[in-house]
Amino acid sequence: MKGRKLKAFVLPSLYVLVIGALFISIAFLGNTLQKNIRDNNMAVSAIKDVTIPVTSTTEETKIYKPYTSEAVSVSKSYYDMKDEEIKQQQSLVYYENTYLQNSGILYSSDSEFEVFSVLDGTVTKVASDEILGNVVEITHNNNLKTVYYSLGEVLVKENDNILGQTVIAKSGNNSLENEKDNCLLFEVYYNGEAMDPEDFYNMNINELQ
Repeated sequence: MKGRKLKAFVLPSLYVLVIGALFISIAFLGNTLQKNIRDNNMAVSAIKDVTIPVTSTTEETKIYKPYTSEAVSVSKSYYDMKDEEIKQQQSLVYYENTYLQNSGILYSSDSEFEVFSVLDGTVTKVASDEILGNVVEITHNNNLKTVYYSLGEVLVKENDNILGQTVIAKSGNNSLENEKDNCLLFEVYYNGEAMDPEDFYNMNINELQ
């Protein structure tokens, strides 16, 4: 028996039908997936809604004074080469018939007071000076350090990491003439150069990195 031959237009028609059915299936599947995404709140708009904007929380680091007692006063100011002659004379420290330029601020009080670190840092030196009493040096970064002289009892040791406004010592005395028994000589060094502590208190620490 002779097999029948399909007419020439039958096969192309079948191809068209198969391809059409495939496209319809893909479209249906796509609609179904999109509906599921919307139902589960996974649309792009939903993702945008929960996005939390990044805001800066960085706060400017505060520089503290090395004391809090209201009984403390300035005995000798920082010697500034640009100051008037009268103010320069008032900033000279007298020791054994010699006047010395004060490289910090000498604070004094009639009563003992606590001495505080002015910034976060690491204690890099604890020593005793023949003239100026006990000494603590704190390094705050590669370019900045503070030095505390004329201390009594010292409450920190070398390599201690401390925060700003930590009590590091009690006030003490020194061998300078006409000074009270409770003193603190405070010095600030930036890039190896002494600077006026009164200027330092008002600075932005980010400028001293």
